[in-house]
Amino acid sequence: MQKKLQHWNEVVEGTVFGPLAQYASTVEYDSRETTEDSIFVCIPGENYDGHQFIEQAIKNGAKTVAGTDAHLLSTYSSTFPSITFIHVADARLALAHLSSHVFGNPSESISTIGVTGTNGKTTVTSFIYSILNALSLRTGSIGTAGIWDDAQKTSFRQTVPTTPEAPDIHRVLDHFNQKGMKAAVIESTSIAIEQKRLATIDFNVAVHTNLTPEHLEFHGSMENYKQAKLKLFEQAERAVVNIDDTVMAGDILEIFNGPLLTYGKNERADLRMRDIHTTLDGTSFTFQTHEGLFEVHAPVYGEYNVSNLLAAIGACKQAGYSMAEILSVISMVKCPEGRYQIVKNDAPYQIVLDYAHTPDALSNILQAVSSIPYQKLIVMITGVGLRDPNKRPLMAKAVEGMADEIIVSVDQPGFADRQEVVNDVLKGFRNPLEHNIHTKLYREEAIHHAFDLAAPGDLVLLTGIGFGGYQVIGNEKVPYSELEVIDDYFNKCPSYKDCVMF
Repeated sequence: MQKKLQHWNEVVEGTVFGPLAQYASTVEYDSRETTEDSIFVCIPGENYDGHQFIEQAIKNGAKTVAGTDAHLLSTYSSTFPSITFIHVADARLALAHLSSHVFGNPSESISTIGVTGTNGKTTVTSFIYSILNALSLRTGSIGTAGIWDDAQKTSFRQTVPTTPEAPDIHRVLDHFNQKGMKAAVIESTSIAIEQKRLATIDFNVAVHTNLTPEHLEFHGSMENYKQAKLKLFEQAERAVVNIDDTVMAGDILEIFNGPLLTYGKNERADLRMRDIHTTLDGTSFTFQTHEGLFEVHAPVYGEYNVSNLLAAIGACKQAGYSMAEILSVISMVKCPEGRYQIVKNDAPYQIVLDYAHTPDALSNILQAVSSIPYQKLIVMITGVGLRDPNKRPLMAKAVEGMADEIIVSVDQPGFADRQEVVNDVLKGFRNPLEHNIHTKLYREEAIHHAFDLAAPGDLVLLTGIGFGGYQVIGNEKVPYSELEVIDDYFNKCPSYKDCVMF
Protein backbone atom coordinates (compact mmCIF):
# COMPACT_ATOMS: atom_id res chain seq x y z
CA MET A 1 0.00 0.00 0.00
CA GLN A 2 1.30 3.47 -0.86
CA LYS A 3 -0.57 6.71 -0.40
CA LYS A 4 0.49 10.18 -1.54
CA LEU A 5 -0.06 12.77 1.17
CA GLN A 6 -0.20 16.38 0.02
CA HIS A 7 -2.60 18.21 2.33
CA TRP A 8 -1.16 17.45 5.75
CA ASN A 9 -3.49 19.78 7.60
CA GLU A 10 -6.41 17.60 6.53
CA VAL A 11 -4.83 14.77 8.54
CA VAL A 12 -3.00 16.46 11.41
CA GLU A 13 -2.66 20.02 12.62
CA GLY A 14 0.95 21.11 12.36
CA THR A 15 3.71 23.03 10.64
CA VAL A 16 5.49 21.40 7.70
CA PHE A 17 9.21 21.78 7.00
CA GLY A 18 10.39 20.52 3.63
CA PRO A 19 8.40 18.97 0.76
CA LEU A 20 4.64 19.32 1.03
CA ALA A 21 3.97 15.98 -0.70
CA GLN A 22 5.32 12.51 0.06
CA TYR A 23 4.33 8.92 -0.55
CA ALA A 24 3.56 7.00 2.64
CA SER A 25 3.52 3.22 2.94
CA THR A 26 3.36 2.69 6.71
CA VAL A 27 3.35 4.62 9.96
CA GLU A 28 5.90 3.62 12.62
CA TYR A 29 6.82 4.74 16.13
CA ASP A 30 9.87 2.44 16.37
CA SER A 31 12.72 3.64 14.14
CA ARG A 32 13.93 0.06 13.74
CA GLU A 33 10.68 -0.85 12.00
CA THR A 34 10.77 1.95 9.44
CA THR A 35 11.11 0.96 5.79
CA GLU A 36 10.95 2.72 2.42
CA ASP A 37 8.43 5.58 2.47
CA SER A 38 7.49 5.14 6.13
CA ILE A 39 6.15 7.94 8.28
CA PHE A 40 8.10 7.99 11.55
CA VAL A 41 6.37 9.58 14.55
CA CYS A 42 8.62 10.57 17.45
CA ILE A 43 6.91 9.37 20.63
CA PRO A 44 8.35 10.46 24.00
CA GLY A 45 8.63 7.38 26.26
CA GLU A 46 9.64 6.55 29.81
CA ASN A 47 13.20 5.64 28.87
CA TYR A 48 13.71 7.03 25.37
CA ASP A 49 12.47 9.90 23.23
CA GLY A 50 11.70 9.09 19.61
CA HIS A 51 13.38 12.34 18.50
CA GLN A 52 16.70 10.63 19.33
CA PHE A 53 16.18 8.16 16.50
CA ILE A 54 15.22 10.41 13.60
CA GLU A 55 18.43 9.75 11.69
CA GLN A 56 18.07 5.99 12.09
CA ALA A 57 14.49 6.18 10.80
CA ILE A 58 15.59 8.18 7.75
CA LYS A 59 18.45 5.78 7.11
CA ASN A 60 15.92 2.92 7.09
CA GLY A 61 13.77 4.68 4.49
CA ALA A 62 11.41 7.06 6.32
CA LYS A 63 10.38 9.95 4.05
CA THR A 64 8.25 11.76 6.63
CA VAL A 65 8.97 12.51 10.29
CA ALA A 66 6.48 13.96 12.77
CA GLY A 67 7.38 15.19 16.25
CA THR A 68 6.89 17.86 18.89
CA ASP A 69 10.35 19.47 18.89
CA ALA A 70 9.94 22.25 16.33
CA HIS A 71 13.54 23.52 16.55
CA LEU A 72 15.01 20.04 16.07
CA LEU A 73 12.72 19.25 13.13
CA SER A 74 13.52 22.57 11.47
CA THR A 75 17.24 21.89 11.87
CA TYR A 76 16.91 18.40 10.41
CA SER A 77 14.98 19.78 7.43
CA SER A 78 18.12 21.69 6.41
CA THR A 79 20.22 18.53 6.67
CA PHE A 80 17.67 16.32 4.88
CA PRO A 81 15.91 18.61 2.35
CA SER A 82 14.12 15.71 0.62
CA ILE A 83 12.41 14.62 3.85
CA THR A 84 9.14 16.11 5.11
CA PHE A 85 9.14 17.10 8.79
CA ILE A 86 5.88 17.91 10.57
CA HIS A 87 5.76 19.73 13.89
CA VAL A 88 2.67 18.64 15.89
CA ALA A 89 1.40 19.56 19.33
CA ASP A 90 0.51 15.99 20.33
CA ALA A 91 2.63 13.16 18.90
CA ARG A 92 0.31 10.37 20.01
CA LEU A 93 -2.75 12.03 18.52
CA ALA A 94 -0.81 12.57 15.31
CA LEU A 95 0.21 8.89 15.34
CA ALA A 96 -3.47 7.88 15.53
CA HIS A 97 -4.62 10.23 12.77
CA LEU A 98 -1.74 9.40 10.42
CA SER A 99 -2.22 5.66 11.01
CA SER A 100 -5.93 5.80 10.27
CA HIS A 101 -5.36 7.90 7.14
CA VAL A 102 -2.55 5.81 5.64
CA PHE A 103 -4.56 2.61 6.08
CA GLY A 104 -7.64 4.17 4.48
CA ASN A 105 -9.64 4.96 7.64
CA PRO A 106 -10.57 1.27 8.06
CA SER A 107 -12.73 1.76 11.17
CA GLU A 108 -15.24 3.65 9.03
CA SER A 109 -15.93 0.49 6.97
CA ILE A 110 -16.33 -1.97 9.82
CA SER A 111 -18.54 -2.12 12.92
CA THR A 112 -16.47 -1.61 16.07
CA ILE A 113 -17.21 -2.66 19.64
CA GLY A 114 -14.91 -1.43 22.41
CA VAL A 115 -14.81 -3.28 25.74
CA THR A 116 -13.35 -1.57 28.80
CA GLY A 117 -13.20 -2.30 32.53
CA THR A 118 -10.78 -3.57 35.15
CA ASN A 119 -11.83 -7.21 34.98
CA GLY A 120 -13.63 -9.24 32.34
CA LYS A 121 -12.51 -7.38 29.19
CA THR A 122 -10.90 -10.41 27.57
CA THR A 123 -13.77 -12.73 28.44
CA VAL A 124 -16.47 -10.31 27.27
CA THR A 125 -14.53 -9.73 24.04
CA SER A 126 -14.34 -13.49 23.47
CA PHE A 127 -18.06 -13.94 24.18
CA ILE A 128 -19.04 -11.16 21.75
CA TYR A 129 -16.68 -12.56 19.12
CA SER A 130 -18.20 -16.05 19.56
CA ILE A 131 -21.81 -14.89 19.37
CA LEU A 132 -21.42 -12.60 16.37
CA ASN A 133 -19.52 -15.20 14.35
CA ALA A 134 -22.13 -17.82 15.29
CA LEU A 135 -24.72 -15.39 13.93
CA SER A 136 -22.72 -15.30 10.67
CA LEU A 137 -21.46 -11.75 11.14
CA ARG A 138 -17.80 -12.16 10.24
CA THR A 139 -16.04 -10.65 13.25
CA GLY A 140 -12.45 -10.28 14.39
CA SER A 141 -11.07 -9.45 17.81
CA ILE A 142 -8.07 -7.58 19.19
CA GLY A 143 -6.91 -8.00 22.77
CA THR A 144 -5.04 -9.96 25.39
CA ALA A 145 -6.00 -13.28 23.78
CA GLY A 146 -4.32 -12.19 20.55
CA ILE A 147 -5.56 -10.93 17.21
CA TRP A 148 -8.20 -13.17 15.64
CA ASP A 149 -9.95 -13.04 12.32
CA ASP A 150 -13.32 -14.75 12.01
CA ALA A 151 -11.73 -18.21 11.81
CA GLN A 152 -8.43 -18.32 13.68
CA LYS A 153 -5.69 -16.53 15.54
CA THR A 154 -3.60 -14.47 13.13
CA SER A 155 0.15 -14.04 12.93
CA PHE A 156 0.08 -10.32 13.70
CA ARG A 157 2.79 -9.51 16.23
CA GLN A 158 1.54 -7.77 19.36
CA THR A 159 4.06 -5.27 20.72
CA VAL A 160 1.62 -4.28 23.48
CA PRO A 161 -0.14 -6.98 25.57
CA THR A 162 -3.79 -5.90 25.16
CA THR A 163 -4.63 -2.84 23.05
CA PRO A 164 -2.00 -2.34 20.31
CA GLU A 165 -0.51 1.00 19.33
CA ALA A 166 -2.49 2.98 16.73
CA PRO A 167 -0.56 1.84 13.61
CA ASP A 168 -0.99 -1.79 14.61
CA ILE A 169 -4.73 -1.36 15.27
CA HIS A 170 -5.39 0.26 11.90
CA ARG A 171 -3.17 -2.25 10.11
CA VAL A 172 -5.29 -5.05 11.61
CA LEU A 173 -8.60 -3.31 10.84
CA ASP A 174 -7.43 -2.82 7.25
CA HIS A 175 -6.62 -6.55 7.10
CA PHE A 176 -10.13 -7.35 8.39
CA ASN A 177 -11.60 -5.11 5.69
CA GLN A 178 -9.50 -6.74 2.98
CA LYS A 179 -10.85 -10.14 4.09
CA GLY A 180 -14.44 -8.93 3.84
CA MET A 181 -15.07 -8.99 7.59
CA LYS A 182 -17.85 -6.85 9.01
CA ALA A 183 -17.05 -6.24 12.69
CA ALA A 184 -14.22 -6.03 15.20
CA VAL A 185 -14.25 -6.29 18.99
CA ILE A 186 -11.42 -4.33 20.61
CA GLU A 187 -10.29 -4.63 24.22
CA SER A 188 -9.85 -1.01 25.23
CA THR A 189 -7.54 -0.47 28.19
CA SER A 190 -7.41 2.74 30.18
CA ILE A 191 -3.76 3.24 29.24
CA ALA A 192 -4.53 2.81 25.53
CA ILE A 193 -7.38 5.30 25.78
CA GLU A 194 -5.22 7.80 27.66
CA GLN A 195 -2.42 7.36 25.11
CA LYS A 196 -4.91 8.03 22.28
CA ARG A 197 -4.30 4.75 20.47
CA LEU A 198 -8.06 4.57 19.81
CA ALA A 199 -8.59 8.30 19.28
CA THR A 200 -9.75 8.10 15.65
CA ILE A 201 -12.24 5.26 16.10
CA ASP A 202 -15.93 6.12 16.42
CA PHE A 203 -17.18 3.00 18.19
CA ASN A 204 -20.60 1.65 17.32
CA VAL A 205 -20.85 0.15 20.82
CA ALA A 206 -18.85 0.69 24.02
CA VAL A 207 -19.10 -1.88 26.84
CA HIS A 208 -18.29 -1.27 30.51
CA THR A 209 -17.61 -4.22 32.84
CA ASN A 210 -16.48 -2.78 36.21
CA LEU A 211 -13.92 -0.55 37.89
CA THR A 212 -11.65 -1.56 40.77
CA PRO A 213 -8.16 -0.27 41.64
CA GLU A 214 -5.64 -1.12 38.91
CA HIS A 215 -2.92 0.63 36.86
CA LEU A 216 -2.61 3.31 39.53
CA GLU A 217 1.15 3.27 38.94
CA PHE A 218 0.26 4.81 35.56
CA HIS A 219 -2.81 6.93 36.29
CA GLY A 220 -1.84 8.13 39.77
CA SER A 221 -5.37 7.98 41.23
CA MET A 222 -8.68 6.16 40.88
CA GLU A 223 -10.29 9.35 39.60
CA ASN A 224 -7.76 9.63 36.77
CA TYR A 225 -8.22 5.93 36.03
CA LYS A 226 -12.00 6.36 35.79
CA GLN A 227 -11.77 9.51 33.67
CA ALA A 228 -9.55 7.66 31.19
CA LYS A 229 -12.14 4.91 30.76
CA LEU A 230 -15.01 7.38 30.49
CA LYS A 231 -13.39 8.82 27.35
CA LEU A 232 -14.30 5.63 25.47
CA PHE A 233 -17.99 6.49 25.89
CA GLU A 234 -17.42 9.93 24.38
CA GLN A 235 -16.41 8.08 21.19
CA ALA A 236 -19.35 5.66 21.12
CA GLU A 237 -22.77 5.67 19.48
CA ARG A 238 -24.31 3.08 21.85
CA ALA A 239 -23.37 1.76 25.28
CA VAL A 240 -23.71 -1.31 27.51
CA VAL A 241 -23.14 -0.70 31.24
CA ASN A 242 -22.79 -2.93 34.31
CA ILE A 243 -25.30 -1.30 36.65
CA ASP A 244 -23.95 -3.37 39.58
CA ASP A 245 -20.67 -1.43 39.44
CA THR A 246 -21.03 1.42 41.95
CA VAL A 247 -17.77 3.15 40.98
CA MET A 248 -18.26 4.04 37.32
CA ALA A 249 -21.72 3.03 36.09
CA GLY A 250 -23.37 6.16 37.47
CA ASP A 251 -20.89 8.41 35.67
CA ILE A 252 -21.60 6.74 32.32
CA LEU A 253 -25.35 6.95 32.86
CA GLU A 254 -24.94 10.67 33.58
CA ILE A 255 -22.78 11.61 30.61
CA PHE A 256 -23.97 9.25 27.87
CA ASN A 257 -26.70 10.53 25.57
CA GLY A 258 -27.09 7.66 23.10
CA PRO A 259 -29.03 4.36 23.31
CA LEU A 260 -27.88 2.52 26.45
CA LEU A 261 -28.51 -0.91 27.97
CA THR A 262 -27.72 -1.83 31.58
CA TYR A 263 -27.09 -5.34 32.89
CA GLY A 264 -26.54 -7.04 36.25
CA LYS A 265 -28.41 -8.34 39.29
CA ASN A 266 -29.91 -4.96 40.13
CA GLU A 267 -33.68 -4.85 39.71
CA ARG A 268 -33.30 -1.76 37.50
CA ALA A 269 -31.11 -3.61 34.98
CA ASP A 270 -32.41 -3.89 31.42
CA LEU A 271 -30.76 -7.33 31.26
CA ARG A 272 -31.08 -8.96 34.67
CA MET A 273 -29.67 -12.26 35.90
CA ARG A 274 -31.08 -14.29 38.79
CA ASP A 275 -31.38 -17.88 40.07
CA ILE A 276 -27.80 -18.72 39.09
CA HIS A 277 -26.65 -22.35 39.42
CA THR A 278 -23.18 -23.54 38.36
CA THR A 279 -22.16 -27.16 37.84
CA LEU A 280 -19.31 -28.91 36.02
CA ASP A 281 -21.39 -28.61 32.83
CA GLY A 282 -21.74 -24.82 32.97
CA THR A 283 -24.19 -22.35 34.49
CA SER A 284 -27.97 -22.09 34.36
CA PHE A 285 -29.76 -18.84 35.17
CA THR A 286 -32.96 -16.92 34.63
CA PHE A 287 -32.56 -14.01 32.27
CA GLN A 288 -35.09 -11.20 32.64
CA THR A 289 -35.45 -8.59 29.88
CA HIS A 290 -38.09 -6.19 28.63
CA GLU A 291 -38.93 -8.92 26.12
CA GLY A 292 -39.73 -11.44 28.87
CA LEU A 293 -38.10 -14.20 30.94
CA PHE A 294 -35.65 -16.71 29.48
CA GLU A 295 -34.16 -19.83 31.04
CA VAL A 296 -30.56 -20.03 29.88
CA HIS A 297 -27.82 -22.65 30.17
CA ALA A 298 -24.39 -21.54 29.00
CA PRO A 299 -20.91 -23.14 28.97
CA VAL A 300 -19.56 -20.56 31.44
CA TYR A 301 -18.73 -20.83 35.12
CA GLY A 302 -19.61 -18.62 38.05
CA GLU A 303 -21.77 -15.59 38.65
CA TYR A 304 -19.10 -13.18 37.40
CA ASN A 305 -19.02 -14.97 34.05
CA VAL A 306 -22.80 -14.76 33.79
CA SER A 307 -22.32 -11.01 34.23
CA ASN A 308 -19.71 -11.09 31.46
CA LEU A 309 -22.14 -13.02 29.29
CA LEU A 310 -24.87 -10.43 29.84
CA ALA A 311 -22.41 -7.73 28.77
CA ALA A 312 -21.81 -9.66 25.55
CA ILE A 313 -25.52 -10.22 24.98
CA GLY A 314 -26.11 -6.51 25.50
CA ALA A 315 -23.40 -5.64 22.96
CA CYS A 316 -24.90 -7.97 20.37
CA LYS A 317 -28.34 -6.54 21.05
CA GLN A 318 -26.95 -3.04 20.49
CA ALA A 319 -25.37 -4.34 17.28
CA GLY A 320 -28.88 -5.01 15.96
CA TYR A 321 -29.66 -8.64 16.78
CA SER A 322 -32.85 -9.84 18.47
CA MET A 323 -32.77 -11.61 21.79
CA ALA A 324 -34.09 -14.78 20.16
CA GLU A 325 -31.24 -14.75 17.65
CA ILE A 326 -28.62 -14.18 20.33
CA LEU A 327 -29.91 -16.85 22.70
CA SER A 328 -30.12 -19.38 19.87
CA VAL A 329 -26.30 -19.48 19.70
CA ILE A 330 -25.45 -19.00 23.37
CA SER A 331 -24.17 -22.58 23.63
CA MET A 332 -21.37 -21.61 21.24
CA VAL A 333 -19.70 -18.98 23.44
CA LYS A 334 -16.08 -19.71 24.21
CA CYS A 335 -13.90 -18.58 27.08
CA PRO A 336 -10.44 -17.32 26.10
CA GLU A 337 -7.30 -19.14 27.14
CA GLY A 338 -6.50 -18.79 30.81
CA ARG A 339 -9.98 -17.71 31.89
CA TYR A 340 -11.50 -20.48 34.00
CA GLN A 341 -9.52 -22.87 31.84
CA ILE A 342 -9.85 -26.49 32.91
CA VAL A 343 -6.66 -28.42 32.19
CA LYS A 344 -7.36 -31.84 30.77
CA ASN A 345 -4.66 -34.36 31.65
CA ASP A 346 -4.30 -37.57 33.62
CA ALA A 347 -3.79 -35.95 37.04
CA PRO A 348 -6.04 -37.45 39.72
CA TYR A 349 -7.04 -33.93 40.76
CA GLN A 350 -8.65 -31.03 38.91
CA ILE A 351 -6.47 -28.17 37.62
CA VAL A 352 -8.02 -24.79 36.76
CA LEU A 353 -6.16 -21.78 35.34
CA ASP A 354 -7.40 -18.22 35.68
CA TYR A 355 -5.87 -14.86 34.79
CA ALA A 356 -7.05 -13.33 38.09
CA HIS A 357 -4.37 -10.85 39.19
CA THR A 358 -6.54 -8.28 40.95
CA PRO A 359 -8.28 -8.79 44.32
CA ASP A 360 -11.72 -8.48 42.74
CA ALA A 361 -10.94 -11.02 40.01
CA LEU A 362 -9.44 -13.40 42.56
CA SER A 363 -12.57 -13.18 44.72
CA ASN A 364 -14.71 -13.90 41.66
CA ILE A 365 -12.83 -17.03 40.63
CA LEU A 366 -12.76 -18.32 44.20
CA GLN A 367 -16.53 -17.92 44.35
CA ALA A 368 -16.89 -19.71 41.01
CA VAL A 369 -14.80 -22.76 41.93
CA SER A 370 -16.63 -23.10 45.25
CA SER A 371 -19.49 -24.74 43.35
CA ILE A 372 -17.21 -27.56 42.12
CA PRO A 373 -16.89 -30.62 44.40
CA TYR A 374 -13.37 -31.15 45.76
CA GLN A 375 -11.62 -32.62 48.77
CA LYS A 376 -9.11 -29.81 49.26
CA LEU A 377 -8.62 -26.45 47.51
CA ILE A 378 -5.04 -25.44 46.69
CA VAL A 379 -4.61 -21.91 45.33
CA MET A 380 -1.57 -20.17 43.88
CA ILE A 381 -1.66 -16.36 43.97
CA THR A 382 0.94 -13.86 42.81
CA GLY A 383 2.16 -10.34 43.36
CA VAL A 384 2.90 -8.45 40.14
CA GLY A 385 6.23 -6.67 40.06
CA LEU A 386 5.18 -4.23 37.35
CA ARG A 387 1.96 -3.12 39.04
CA ASP A 388 0.96 -1.03 42.02
CA PRO A 389 2.64 -2.52 45.17
CA ASN A 390 -0.35 -1.46 47.29
CA LYS A 391 -2.46 -4.10 45.53
CA ARG A 392 -0.24 -7.00 46.58
CA PRO A 393 -1.48 -7.38 50.20
CA LEU A 394 -5.06 -7.23 48.95
CA MET A 395 -4.48 -10.48 47.05
CA ALA A 396 -3.77 -12.19 50.37
CA LYS A 397 -6.87 -10.69 51.95
CA ALA A 398 -8.99 -12.02 49.07
CA VAL A 399 -7.78 -15.62 49.43
CA GLU A 400 -7.36 -15.93 53.20
CA GLY A 401 -9.85 -18.40 54.65
CA MET A 402 -10.94 -19.51 51.18
CA ALA A 403 -8.35 -22.24 50.52
CA ASP A 404 -6.77 -25.18 52.31
CA GLU A 405 -3.31 -24.48 50.93
CA ILE A 406 -2.03 -21.15 49.55
CA ILE A 407 1.15 -20.65 47.52
CA VAL A 408 2.41 -17.08 47.05
CA SER A 409 4.64 -16.30 44.07
CA VAL A 410 5.64 -13.54 41.63
CA ASP A 411 4.44 -12.51 38.16
CA GLN A 412 6.04 -10.06 35.73
CA PRO A 413 8.78 -9.02 38.20
CA GLY A 414 10.34 -6.41 35.91
CA PHE A 415 13.12 -4.87 37.96
CA ALA A 416 11.38 -5.55 41.30
CA ASP A 417 13.02 -7.77 43.90
CA ARG A 418 11.08 -11.05 43.94
CA GLN A 419 11.38 -11.52 47.70
CA GLU A 420 10.11 -7.98 48.25
CA VAL A 421 7.07 -8.69 46.04
CA VAL A 422 6.28 -11.87 48.00
CA ASN A 423 6.77 -10.03 51.31
CA ASP A 424 4.30 -7.36 50.17
CA VAL A 425 1.68 -10.05 49.49
CA LEU A 426 2.31 -11.72 52.85
CA LYS A 427 1.54 -8.44 54.66
CA GLY A 428 -2.11 -8.98 53.75
CA PHE A 429 -2.46 -12.20 55.76
CA ARG A 430 -3.51 -11.93 59.38
CA ASN A 431 -0.95 -14.63 60.20
CA PRO A 432 1.52 -15.06 57.32
CA LEU A 433 3.35 -17.82 59.23
CA GLU A 434 0.39 -20.20 59.09
CA HIS A 435 1.51 -23.66 58.02
CA ASN A 436 -0.78 -23.65 54.98
CA ILE A 437 0.87 -20.54 53.44
CA HIS A 438 3.86 -21.34 51.22
CA THR A 439 6.15 -19.04 49.22
CA LYS A 440 8.03 -19.63 45.99
CA LEU A 441 9.89 -16.85 44.17
CA TYR A 442 9.37 -18.29 40.69
CA ARG A 443 6.01 -19.10 39.13
CA GLU A 444 7.26 -22.43 37.77
CA GLU A 445 8.33 -23.54 41.26
CA ALA A 446 5.03 -22.40 42.74
CA ILE A 447 3.00 -24.42 40.24
CA HIS A 448 5.02 -27.55 40.84
CA HIS A 449 4.74 -27.09 44.61
CA ALA A 450 0.96 -26.77 44.29
CA PHE A 451 0.91 -30.14 42.53
CA ASP A 452 3.17 -31.61 45.22
CA LEU A 453 0.53 -30.66 47.79
CA ALA A 454 -2.38 -32.12 45.81
CA ALA A 455 -4.03 -35.48 46.38
CA PRO A 456 -6.76 -37.34 44.45
CA GLY A 457 -10.02 -35.40 44.47
CA ASP A 458 -8.39 -32.03 45.16
CA LEU A 459 -8.74 -28.85 43.10
CA VAL A 460 -5.64 -26.84 42.17
CA LEU A 461 -6.38 -23.25 41.12
CA LEU A 462 -3.49 -21.41 39.46
CA THR A 463 -4.08 -17.66 39.20
CA GLY A 464 -2.13 -14.68 37.91
CA ILE A 465 -0.61 -13.39 34.68
CA GLY A 466 0.60 -16.72 33.37
CA PHE A 467 -1.03 -16.81 29.98
CA GLY A 468 0.45 -14.02 27.88
CA GLY A 469 3.27 -16.11 26.44
CA TYR A 470 6.02 -14.33 28.35
CA GLN A 471 7.17 -12.98 31.69
CA VAL A 472 8.73 -9.51 31.92
CA ILE A 473 12.06 -9.94 33.72
CA GLY A 474 14.12 -6.78 33.89
CA ASN A 475 13.21 -5.09 30.62
CA GLU A 476 13.04 -8.33 28.62
CA LYS A 477 10.04 -10.40 27.62
CA VAL A 478 11.16 -13.92 28.47
CA PRO A 479 9.08 -16.65 26.73
CA TYR A 480 6.84 -18.52 29.15
CA SER A 481 4.17 -21.19 28.66
CA GLU A 482 1.93 -22.19 31.54
CA LEU A 483 0.86 -25.43 29.86
CA GLU A 484 4.50 -26.40 29.21
CA VAL A 485 5.29 -25.84 32.90
CA ILE A 486 2.37 -28.09 33.82
CA ASP A 487 3.34 -30.76 31.28
CA ASP A 488 6.94 -30.63 32.47
CA TYR A 489 5.85 -31.60 35.98
CA PHE A 490 3.93 -34.68 34.86
CA ASN A 491 6.43 -35.72 32.19
CA LYS A 492 9.08 -36.04 34.87
CA CYS A 493 6.89 -38.41 36.87
CA PRO A 494 6.58 -42.03 35.71
CA SER A 495 3.58 -42.37 37.98
CA TYR A 496 1.40 -40.19 40.17
CA LYS A 497 3.10 -41.43 43.32
CA ASP A 498 6.46 -40.22 42.08
CA CYS A 499 5.02 -36.71 41.89
CA VAL A 500 3.82 -36.57 45.48
CA MET A 501 5.80 -35.42 48.49
CA PHE A 502 5.30 -37.70 51.49
